[in-house]
Order: sequence, then structure tokens, then C-alpha cells
Amino acid sequence: MNIQQFQYVLAVVDLKNFEAAAEKCFVTQSTLSTMIGRFEKEIGIKIFNRKTKPVSITVEGEEIIKRLRILASEVDALNNLIQELKGEMIGELKIGIIPTVAPYLLPLFLTNFAEAFPKVKIIVREMTTSEIQKALKIRSIDVGVLALPLEDDMLNEVDLYSEPFVLYDCSEGDITNKISVNDIDYSKLCLLQEGHCLRTQVQRICDLSDQYTNRDENFEFESGSMDSLLRITRARKGMTILPYLATTDLSPDIKQRLVEFDKPIPVRKVGLVTHKFFVKKKLLSELKLLIQNSVIEHLPQKESEYKILKPL
Repeated sequence: MNIQQFQYVLAVVDLKNFEAAAEKCFVTQSTLSTMIGRFEKEIGIKIFNRKTKPVSITVEGEEIIKRLRILASEVDALNNLIQELKGEMIGELKIGIIPTVAPYLLPLFLTNFAEAFPKVKIIVREMTTSEIQKALKIRSIDVGVLALPLEDDMLNEVDLYSEPFVLYDCSEGDITNKISVNDIDYSKLCLLQEGHCLRTQVQRICDLSDQYTNRDENFEFESGSMDSLLRITRARKGMTILPYLATTDLSPDIKQRLVEFDKPIPVRKVGLVTHKFFVKKKLLSELKLLIQNSVIEHLPQKESEYKILKPL
């Protein structure tokens, strides 16, 4: 068996078609099929069921493919290590980022990062926290940008910044300058759907309040996106809790409805996460520095007043 065979197998898995996989690998379909057939014969296991359309994967093949992805990632890691030792910044950097961070953080640094490293192909995907953890472990992405801590022994964490939460209050009545978690009307609180770490963090803010357990269950809305969350909160004259960066580009009329929290201010810690065997250390260091420099002017500096909330 050899690395080329691994690449052929994974190309068929990804494209679900031998002809398309052959084009991707720049070989003829017969060459690709023959090489995969030799690999299957050598290991004594059929990976693909060629009788189905599109081609399907056998039960045994699924397990083989999981290991092939790890091996392919290790080969990539070796190549990346060699490049770093030579002082070269080339190749791919695959980034997974949670949806409640992506639209607010990416515009601050991504263009500058791409310009600083023109030979690095940057691939960014919005993913939930659990999806990022899984993808890092099977090496389908290189870096995760999400709320910390994860406390996962297989992953390394690098702090970026602490981001305070604010209350978006569309309820009737006057807006105060600051509010305590005990003064929120939790019967009007709108949340993101299950699966978003921001939802869990907001629930932890609620748990700090004696009033949350006594909330009125008559009103409940869960949104799948920040934009929908803002719109429904406004339409229903409700309340929601937002991370600070999500408020920086809001319209003036919305900003008038934002209220800061009294001390201790609830915050989330955002950071970079990699597999513990991640080798692109120089690139990661540059990414960290660029993000921190780009975000610092957009965040209030009150860290002594913060109360860090875990995402999970």
C-alpha cells in the first residue's frame, strides 16, 4: 500500500464517483480503479460497493476510511513541518469558526492575514463547537476559533480575547444604563437554538439570577441565527443577550436599546484550538497575533470586572 492509493480512495469517498475522482487526481479512471482494487486486494477488504449509483461504502470500508484520513493528515503534517523548518509559509490552513463569532471577527483580520501569507490557501467554515472538536480530531480542519475552555486532552487551546455580554432590551419602558442579572425579565428572553455554545453561555448568565427559576413559561422563542434573534426580539418586544462584537455594527436605533451588565460582567473567552500534534506553529502564532491586534480596539478593556463563563 502507498500514499497515492490513500489519496485515490479518499477522492472517491469525497466525490462519490470514480470518474470525477480520477479527474481530481489527474489520472485515468482505469488507473485509479486498478490502484484502489490492488489496495482492497492487499488488505483483504472491499471498501466500495461499485454496483450502486452513486458508489457506496461498505461497513468495513467506513472504518478503513477513518484511518486513511488520519494517515493522510499525518502526511500533510509532515509536509507542513518540513515547510516550517525551511521557513516557508505555503499550503492550506483550514479554519472552523462558530457562527456567533464568524461574522464579527472574520472581517477584522481575514483580509490582512491573506495578504500577509499569499502562498497559504485559507479555507474557512462555520461550524458548531462539537463539529469543530470532531473535525480537529480527525484532522479535517487545522484550527478552530470558538469559546473556551473545552478541556479536551486531545486538543491545545490558545487564548485570544475576552468578550463581554450585553443585554438587548426591546421591552416597553425606559432603558437603564446598567442592569443586574437579577433584574432581567426572563419571561421575555429569546435564545439561540440548542447546539450553539452561546445559548449555553446565556443560560449560565440566567443561572446567576434568583429570578430565572421563577420565569413565566408563556413566552419562549429559539432562533437559529443572530439576525433572526434580533428581529424576533424586536418584534416581540422581548430581550436577548448578545456578545459585544455582535453589537459593533448595529444601527443606532438598536444600539440605543443595549444595556451593559453590572459587575461582575459576564463574558466569554474566545480562542484558537488545534490538535495536540498540530505542527504549523509559526502560522498559528502569526494568526493569533493578527487577530489580537485587530480586535483589541473593538472591545472594552474591563477585564478586572469580568466573570468568565464556560461554553459547555
